[in-house]
Amino acid sequence: MVARIALVLVCAVALEFMGNVALHRWQERELVPAERVERIAARLVEGERVALANHPRDRERLMHGMAGDGVALNWVPRTVITDFSPAFEQLAAMRARLVQAAPTLTKHELRLTVMPSADAGARDLVGALRLADGSYISFRVGAFLGAPPNPAAVVLLHMLLIAAVLGVALLMIHRLVRPLRKLAEAADATGMRAVGIFEAEGPPEVQRVATAFAAMQTRLIKAMEDQTHALVAVSHDLRTPIQRLRLRASMIEDDEVQNAITADLGEMEHFIDATLDYVRSGEDEQPRLIDLAALVATIADNAADMGDDIVYHGPDECLVTARPLAIKRILGNLIDNARRHARHIELTLAGAGAHAGSDRIAIAVEDDGPGIPHDQRAEALLPFRRLDSARGRHAGGAGLGLATALKTARAMGGDMVLEDSRLGGLTARLILPRAIAANPATTAILPTVHHPPLT
Repeated sequence: MVARIALVLVCAVALEFMGNVALHRWQERELVPAERVERIAARLVEGERVALANHPRDRERLMHGMAGDGVALNWVPRTVITDFSPAFEQLAAMRARLVQAAPTLTKHELRLTVMPSADAGARDLVGALRLADGSYISFRVGAFLGAPPNPAAVVLLHMLLIAAVLGVALLMIHRLVRPLRKLAEAADATGMRAVGIFEAEGPPEVQRVATAFAAMQTRLIKAMEDQTHALVAVSHDLRTPIQRLRLRASMIEDDEVQNAITADLGEMEHFIDATLDYVRSGEDEQPRLIDLAALVATIADNAADMGDDIVYHGPDECLVTARPLAIKRILGNLIDNARRHARHIELTLAGAGAHAGSDRIAIAVEDDGPGIPHDQRAEALLPFRRLDSARGRHAGGAGLGLATALKTARAMGGDMVLEDSRLGGLTARLILPRAIAANPATTAILPTVHHPPLT
């Protein structure tokens, strides 16, 4: 993996280098085609012949008469033209092309330089050919080099080049790390008891990890399924002796002993129900369109009919795609938790506000109880955890209410947070999406157990 990423970086640097070279050549592009170079070389050879064949007083006139095709010729006894071809790549290339077109030019000193042209800022080729008698034929070819491009255009082209190279590099890196992302998604699906679908692709290292993960995933899901079935079976089997104990307790004449045994059996049964709710987490229910406002209001009314001081605040209608039984279990746990520690409870349905966007809704369960300190709220959401204030027998509970609510909320793509209540106690805020996706096919489906009615 490291070698492949290093190769991507090397390729990106190489592309950047080649792009810069191409831009540099474009900025110093030559405007003299090959066929014109041959004509210029031939004209210099002819000018040398004519100049040496005539008297010096006639040479200047004759050279002017040979001008044409963008080439100006002149004869001078001396010249101040300096040769810059050794330091200028384009001039050196032009010298080589002239000598190749007319090999006889190698016998003479040939000076080449560039000067600004009168045409749109281009540059002309200016040169001097030394004759056998020490005089010179000077010449000027326009235009030889293109005008330097606008600096803003050059900067823009460099930025586009960098963006293109960066885009190609990111695309190549994405192809390298994409299998890891798929592997992470499969791992998340495993946590939800679903088999993540992925292929062993990418670099050999990732393929080996994917193959090992697939085997581990199969073993893990099988173990989760076995443990879940075992837990449900044990919970089901425990109900029979509990029912028998209830019948026997009802025959005890001592009311105090009978009530104590009945309370213990009720606590055991509550613990079994809480454990099963935590294991299920609502994953065995498919979402459907419901009126969440009516559901929450009904839960509040039922709790009020049972004697709780509870009120509902919210709209009369709120259509969402959700799992109603899972939401009932969550709110039941939250209300039961508030009931044990507070006198007054308020149930509020509203938009998720600062916690999420408009595609989410929030259900707040507030109470006027003692609340939970900030430093203990994370611990309160862990399974089988009861805080010191809730450990007495009078508090009841299995320590799974808040943990079950949080796990079920996250199974539906939501979340739950604990906050301070405006009533002075605790606020459990349930945040849910307005549309919950259907469950993927799972390998560990919790069986539905029908229990006989208990008396």
